[in-house]
Amino acid sequence: MSLSFGLGVGLNQSQKLTPQMQQAIRLLALSHLELEQEVQMKLDSNPLLERVDESFETEFDRDELSLDDWTDNNWQKNDGQGDSDGFDESFESDSYDKLTESGLDDGAMDSDWDNVYAFDVEYHGDFGVAGRHDDEHEFLGATHTSIQEHVRFQMNFSPMNAKESLILDYLLDAMDEMGYIRLGVDELYQNLATLASFYQWEETISPPEIVSVLQRIQACSPTGVGARNLPECLRLQLDELTKDDPDLPFADEAYMVLGATTHLETNNIKALMQDTDLSSAEIKGAMAIIRSLNPEPASEFYKNEGSIDQSIDIPDILVIALEETKGRYAKKSLANVTDTDAWRVVLNQEVIPNLQINQEYASLIKKGDDGDDNIYLKDKLNDARLFIRSIDERNQNLLKVAGCIVRRQQGFLERGVEAMIPLTLKNVADEIGLHESTVSRLTTNKTMLTPQGLYPLKYFFSSGVGSEDGEISSTAISAQIQSMIQNENPKKPLSDAYITGVLEEQGVSISRRTVTKYREAMGILPSTLRKQKI
Repeated sequence: MSLSFGLGVGLNQSQKLTPQMQQAIRLLALSHLELEQEVQMKLDSNPLLERVDESFETEFDRDELSLDDWTDNNWQKNDGQGDSDGFDESFESDSYDKLTESGLDDGAMDSDWDNVYAFDVEYHGDFGVAGRHDDEHEFLGATHTSIQEHVRFQMNFSPMNAKESLILDYLLDAMDEMGYIRLGVDELYQNLATLASFYQWEETISPPEIVSVLQRIQACSPTGVGARNLPECLRLQLDELTKDDPDLPFADEAYMVLGATTHLETNNIKALMQDTDLSSAEIKGAMAIIRSLNPEPASEFYKNEGSIDQSIDIPDILVIALEETKGRYAKKSLANVTDTDAWRVVLNQEVIPNLQINQEYASLIKKGDDGDDNIYLKDKLNDARLFIRSIDERNQNLLKVAGCIVRRQQGFLERGVEAMIPLTLKNVADEIGLHESTVSRLTTNKTMLTPQGLYPLKYFFSSGVGSEDGEISSTAISAQIQSMIQNENPKKPLSDAYITGVLEEQGVSISRRTVTKYREAMGILPSTLRKQKI
C-alpha cells in the first residue's frame, strides 16, 4: 500500500505552496541553533539583509517600562507606519505581499524591521539575573546535546534522498529523551499522511520505506536507540552482543525469553519454561544476559557526554512569576501566585535573530528601472523582507503557544510534575487559533526555562487518565509511578499490579496494562528484573 502526496488534476481549484510559504513553514520547526544556521546562509546569499549592530542600539530606561510592555515581549510597534526600510508606500507598490495573505497563520504584522527585538530584559529573583547575566550558561540552563541531535549527526553520514530525509525528520521528532520511538509503523504512516494532506507534499511514501529509515536509526549508537518498545530495545542490544561474540553462552535462550514478554515481566518461570521449552538453569542464564542490557539506551550517551561547553541548549522561552515593586520586577513567592497574569512569558533575547534591511544597498533601487541590476536588488529586497517577516511570524506564534501552555499548566509551575494536567496539541491550537500541525512544529526542538527547571515544550503535552476529581495527566501519573519505584525496597520491588492498586486507592482509574505502559515508557524494568536476585 502506498500513499500518494501528489496533487491530482480536477475541476476544483487548489493552491500550491509558494517558496516563501515553504520557507516560513520550515522555519517553524527549527531549533534556535538551526535557525541561526539558516540566518547565516541567508546573510551570505542576500546583500540586502544584515544584522543589527547592537553597539548602536538605544538604551531603554527599563524602570519606565510598564509591566505589560515588558512581559508581553512587546518588540513590535503598532503605530501604523509599516516597514521602516527607507521606502515610502508609493515606492513599495511593486509587489511586497504580506505572508499572511499567502496563507500563513493570522497575526503577522508589518513591523519596524530596524527596531525588532532591540532591548534587554531586567528582573530579579530565584533565577539570579539582573539584565544580561555574566555567565550565560549558568543562567540559561545549558544542557548537553540531545539524543535526537546525536542520532541526526550520525545519519548525516548516511546518504539519503529527499523522501528519506522527510521520514527521518518525523521519526526524530517522535523520539523521546530515552531514545525510544514509541509508535507503530501504522501509526507513523497515518501521521505522515495527515502532514501530507495539510502541506500538500508531492512525494509517495509507503510503510516499508518508513521501516527502512527506522532500521537505519536503530543502527546508530547508542545501541537500542530507535526501539519502539522495551523488548525491541533489549533485542537490538542482544544482536550487538552476539555480533561481537557469536558463541555467547545462553544468547539463544535470551532471544527466546525476550519473545515471551508477558511471562518475563511476571517472572513466571514455569510459564517461561513451557513457552520456550527451556530448563530452569537455561532461563536463569538467559535472564543474567538480559539483566546486563540497558533499558534506557540514551542514558549511557548522556553519561558519557563531555563538558557543557561542547554543546549547549539555551532556552527559547523564559517563564517568571513577577510583581512590580518601585519600578522593578521581582519574583513572587510561588505560594502567593494565584492569578494567571502573575506569570510572564518572554522570548529569550539571546537566541532571537536581530535583522534589518541594508539601507545602503536598498537606496540603490530605482523605481521603474527594469535593468538586470535593479531587478536583482528588488528581488533580494523582497526576499529579505519576507525572511524577516517569516522569523517574526515564527517568534510571535511561539510566544502564543508558550503563553497558552503556561496558562494551562500553572499547577506544574507551582507544585511540580505531579500537578501536570492533560494537554494536547489540539487544545492549544484551538485556543490560539493555529492549525494543530503548526503547533506541533512550533513545539519541536524548543525549550522553556521555568521555576521547575528547563523542559522541552513537548514535555507539557500528555493524555489524560480518569480520576474522581476529573482527568489527571499521564505525565503526572508517570511521575507518581517513578517516585514509588525509586522508594521501593530493592529486595521486594513493587509489581505493576500493586502500583495499580495504590493509584486506584488515590482515586485514579487506571489498568495494570496502562501502568506497565507508563513504566516501560520511562525505561524502567519490571519488578522481576529489578530484584537483586532472580
